[in-house]
Amino acid sequence: MTGFERLEKQAQNEKDIGTTQVVEYLLSRKDLEQHYLNKEKSLKEMRNFIKDKSSKHKQGSWTYVSDSVVLSWAVMYFSLPNSFLKIQTKQNSNTKTKTSSEQTETKDNVVSLEDAKKNIEKKKEASQLSLFGGEDDDKG
Repeated sequence: MTGFERLEKQAQNEKDIGTTQVVEYLLSRKDLEQHYLNKEKSLKEMRNFIKDKSSKHKQGSWTYVSDSVVLSWAVMYFSLPNSFLKIQTKQNSNTKTKTSSEQTETKDNVVSLEDAKKNIEKKKEASQLSLFGGEDDDKG
């Protein structure tokens, strides 16, 4: 299944005209197709993300957000990971706090920048090996 097919399938029974217009725009963005395959992303969550973003622009009982801003939020939603967007899914909110060893596990061979820096520092601190075997402890 392609990313476009997955997005079209999610929008199949969509009755909200705003969402269908956003989906039409997203389907025109060939550069984003791979992002639509991300299992943590859905149209329902995209709508919630856009609703949350727009609520921050509320003035009294009115909220006005231009189409271009809404479309950019939709692109942002599909382009960036939920953790970066500070989106907590039901799965994330129901899990207990992970230990530090569980947090350093990689997901899809991706390591956070912070973990990568820690690993590099650990490697720098490790003693160097001599060409002739054993550790080089700088003793003559």
